[in-house]
Amino acid sequence: MKTAALVLLAAFALPALAAVDPVEGRDYQRINPPVPTSDSAKIVVTQFFSYQCPHCYKFEKPHAAWAARLPSDVKPDRAAVAIGHATWAPAAQAYYALSAMQKVPAIDDAFFGAIHRQRLGLTDEAGIAAWVAKQGVDRAEFEKMYRSFSVGLQTRRADELSRKVRLPSIPAILVDGRYLVPIKDDGDFRDQLALVDALIERVRRERAGVSPAAP
Repeated sequence: MKTAALVLLAAFALPALAAVDPVEGRDYQRINPPVPTSDSAKIVVTQFFSYQCPHCYKFEKPHAAWAARLPSDVKPDRAAVAIGHATWAPAAQAYYALSAMQKVPAIDDAFFGAIHRQRLGLTDEAGIAAWVAKQGVDRAEFEKMYRSFSVGLQTRRADELSRKVRLPSIPAILVDGRYLVPIKDDGDFRDQLALVDALIERVRRERAGVSPAAP
């Protein structure tokens, strides 16, 4: 009985062990050279996403709960991208417009829900502007921000970053501009977020000049 219990315990421990020791090429891709991040003083973890992406919709709440518990030396960031889908580009631009207006926290879940629960589409500026107005956002201000140079620049930079890191799919998380973790829709995500935690710790050790192999 004791032997059987130990075997069962070991079987449950295997996924956790794998998450603690990420394998390049299987669990993550190394970005070489690393890309600059938004804050060199922090370990920036960038989530690539789209409001239009069904997997991003499923990942968003687990990711948000995980990001809220990150330690003070880690900075969560987001990059809204279209990854080649022309109909996804307006939602990405809308994210940066809403960010500039400081409306994302209030509208984030509703934006995902409008597309994936209510099936509204929201694939062009007019449709998105009409929808955000119903959420209490000033439509004229949103349209002005949506068409602004700064929002257009942010949208293009996010797409450029996705190309630099050769983003294979979304959602994905980039750790400190150097480790890219594609997120699979496995219905749970805890094992994959534990993998990101392990890579954050690796970066922490690298910044301290400690070999990853050191105890």
